[in-house]
Amino acid sequence: MKARRLFGSIFTILMLNGLLFAQNTGSASDSLTLKDCIIIALDNNPNIKSAGYNRESAGWDKEGSYQGILPRFDFNLGIGQSVTGSSQFTTFNPTGVDTLTGDVIYEQTIRTTPKSFLRTNTLGITLNQNIYDGGIWWNRIGQGKTTLKSSEYNFESERNNVILTVEQAYYTLMKDKKLLEVRELAVSRSQEQYDRAEKMYEIGATAQIDVFRAKVSLGKDRINMLLQQNLVVQSRKNLNIAMGREPLTPLLVKMEFHPLGNLPAIDDLIETAFERQPLLKKNTEDIKLEDYNISLSKGSLFPRISAYANYSRSHEDLTKVLKDWNMNYRYSYGIQLSYNIFNGFNDKVNVQKAKIRKKIAQENFESFKRQLKSSIHQYYIDYQSYLNIIAINRENLAAAKEELRLAEERYQIGAGTSLDVRTAQLSLTEAEQTLVAALFNARVTLDQLNNQLGLSYENLK
Repeated sequence: MKARRLFGSIFTILMLNGLLFAQNTGSASDSLTLKDCIIIALDNNPNIKSAGYNRESAGWDKEGSYQGILPRFDFNLGIGQSVTGSSQFTTFNPTGVDTLTGDVIYEQTIRTTPKSFLRTNTLGITLNQNIYDGGIWWNRIGQGKTTLKSSEYNFESERNNVILTVEQAYYTLMKDKKLLEVRELAVSRSQEQYDRAEKMYEIGATAQIDVFRAKVSLGKDRINMLLQQNLVVQSRKNLNIAMGREPLTPLLVKMEFHPLGNLPAIDDLIETAFERQPLLKKNTEDIKLEDYNISLSKGSLFPRISAYANYSRSHEDLTKVLKDWNMNYRYSYGIQLSYNIFNGFNDKVNVQKAKIRKKIAQENFESFKRQLKSSIHQYYIDYQSYLNIIAINRENLAAAKEELRLAEERYQIGAGTSLDVRTAQLSLTEAEQTLVAALFNARVTLDQLNNQLGLSYENLK
């Protein structure tokens, strides 16, 4: 029993000081590291897939933006036949002259036309070339390039978010597993106290109520252990989902805990965020997009000039359409100018709405900057607080261990009660839990800060 207690104490010290993070189930080759989990998520997570599709679509939009300046060719070849059915109509035909009046005499007759067929064969080529459209075509190209940049920054942001989601799920699983180990140690200590109380009762050194109290305490600790086991199962499912896998997929992770370090000055962190945060860059591109939208809206206020050319051939006989090129043809060409004089103030409305959308984009940009500063500052002070909490809880843990040792010694010599031992056990378990939670919360807070700085993927590389 003493050997078991000594082993438990050594294991607790190593665990809670972050010096030993090894999973007890599965071989190292079967276990996934944090980086392994992130790589799987970057391939499978549906959010990053959607962001990738949006980026791909923006790439095609950029390519399509050149259509405004490129010529347009249309070719058509038609083979058809029109049918006119038989029909009747009334006519008046002259039949003679009235000898008395000299007027022409007409007689009403009904004529019938037979059913007729007319074959039509056509071939044509049309060319249209935009010459000037008020700057719409070059603003479309600029808009396409800017949209692609915006989607690329959005993809980077979503990639960082996926990494953060996996990191949070990974460390939550690790924390829950470590808390499970704390609960298992609590059960072990309760079992030892129960065994001790039974032996002392057998020799008449304590009352039976101490045995019952120890048994109740053991039952409570077992219940807490079972509840923590359920949390581990749920955390494992959450990590699978974060990686884009089925929640019940078998999963073994290699327990890794990167050391916690000191942070640069808060002003340096904010400066880094302003340089690296993808969403900040995306908002900048979105303001540029609104500038292009304003220019596009103004483009409709100018006249449009285009050139055109058309060549066509037609004949009832298809062979004459496809040969004898010096006959049966028609062509036209020219330059045309079009200008909208009035369309119910629609152009003016579109320009004003585009300007308003730019103002909204600028306000969103400034709001995001303020929120980014606030988030960085909050994560900064939270992280510093966790470091202080960790230092305090290390001392609390040492004190709680000593308290339990003294309570057990006093109980064995009859100077203390089982209630004192139980109180000391609960204090030790609470100190262990608090330290584990503080360690992992600090790690997650640091990851959240890196995400705000735009460094999640950079750190992975």
